[in-house]
Amino acid sequence: MHILWLRRDLRLNDNEIVALSTADNAEVLPCFIIDPWFYQQAEVGKARVKFLFESLEHLDRNLRERGSQLYLLEGNSTDVIQELTRQLIQKGDRPKLFFNHDVQVQYGIERDRQIIDFYRQHNLDYHQGLNNFLQTDKNRRDEWMDEYYTYLRQPLHPTPEHINTPQLQLDIPQLTFSQLKQKYSQFWEIEDTYFSGGETQAIVTLNSFLNSRFHGYHWKISRPWLTQQGATSHLSPHLTFGTISVRQVYQSTKAKAAELASNPKAQFSLKAFRDRLRWHDSFTQRLYFHPELVDTNRYPEFDEYYSPAELSKEKQELFAAWKEGQTGFPLVDASMRQLKTMGWMNFRMRAMCATFLCINCGISWHHGAQHYMQQLIDGNLAIDHFQWQMQAGVTNPLSDTFRIYNPNKNLEEKDGDLRFIYHWVEELRGYNLSEILNGAYLNESPYPEPILDWAQTRKTNGKIISDLRKRVKVRLLAEQGVELEQAAVAKETVDKYWQNKDKQYREYQTKIT
Repeated sequence: MHILWLRRDLRLNDNEIVALSTADNAEVLPCFIIDPWFYQQAEVGKARVKFLFESLEHLDRNLRERGSQLYLLEGNSTDVIQELTRQLIQKGDRPKLFFNHDVQVQYGIERDRQIIDFYRQHNLDYHQGLNNFLQTDKNRRDEWMDEYYTYLRQPLHPTPEHINTPQLQLDIPQLTFSQLKQKYSQFWEIEDTYFSGGETQAIVTLNSFLNSRFHGYHWKISRPWLTQQGATSHLSPHLTFGTISVRQVYQSTKAKAAELASNPKAQFSLKAFRDRLRWHDSFTQRLYFHPELVDTNRYPEFDEYYSPAELSKEKQELFAAWKEGQTGFPLVDASMRQLKTMGWMNFRMRAMCATFLCINCGISWHHGAQHYMQQLIDGNLAIDHFQWQMQAGVTNPLSDTFRIYNPNKNLEEKDGDLRFIYHWVEELRGYNLSEILNGAYLNESPYPEPILDWAQTRKTNGKIISDLRKRVKVRLLAEQGVELEQAAVAKETVDKYWQNKDKQYREYQTKIT
């Protein structure tokens, strides 16, 4: 009997463990474990859990079409897998466990270690596969790029036409989908979300993006109104739960690019999108090697300024205004209201709101990262927490500068026609861009005054962060150790990224002119 343990890989197509476990008509028990820990921990997001449950329902339908079903088991994951294994052994089987690497949370990492130890102690076979590309050998980091693209270019794992799942009587807590909806009703009863789960929906979303929505991706990606309307792929929640593989998305995008080989604008947009896929997977890789970065500052010098400690009364008020979209900075507020309603923002707005909270409000990235994870339907720990450290100024200390987004400048550049503002900040409808930037609405509209002086807080708090970065740099240069090597690689990576983007843009301009 093969135990097919699915987690953040909720698809049948291009799924290594699905293909291997079902080969040669082997008996397979597909299961997903409803582990209460995941639904009680601080960063659980209701919209994200609903998306997960929708994806599980869809996966069950796909399995039933192939003669199988998804067993929803409930309990501590380690205990459930061990008990399931024991019961199968008692029935005369020697089960083999198939599961993919999961690098999202420390709880999951420890869980997998315990289960692997259990299988080794009982001399049982197991196969730990790849949901998407992941390098597991630290000593091969220099080869990451080559190995990454080699993996993406390999053929997709086929979808099995039939899955041999016998009827089993198990003495393990199980849930039907009706019971799941009833027991975890707090996740099902939230208002309609803007994203639907499931492998079929993932493919529909990818196809609609490649059919038309990708045009102009390279510049529309930073425009909040256009991205809300579909100018980006909207595949991020599907990638988070593995309802589609990065490899399938990559290969479909390459095929589309081949069709449009004579169209430089389309080529440039599709290349920009593929670069974002690599960017996405690079964060997963970083978390795999550095799980401590989820809650620990990359450099200890920042511990005196950024910590998860309880906020002062003054900062609690700033934090509450930020979360509710009541800061008096229109683009920040529109973005935070979008997050609260849709469970989603485009990347530029996520970054801008993060720097506003950390630099201008002086609130630790720990608090902002947790709030994002509680709200985001595509919440990805690998991206979310390290990006918060980046936007807070913690990373890349060998660079002399770090970015602090100006909300009003971004309003002019990214939403000059005010469609995004008017949609989310109704209090400002009727005011033009100049009037909004000059505060003409003050004392006329219920929209709040700014909660802080942006220029002053940028100067004051920005200097604090700048001084901490200098202290890190001085220490690294004095020690001449591994941390300096890592920091130098990080700076080189960032510099090369922007150099390459600039080169691609110049080549693109040459082609279209």
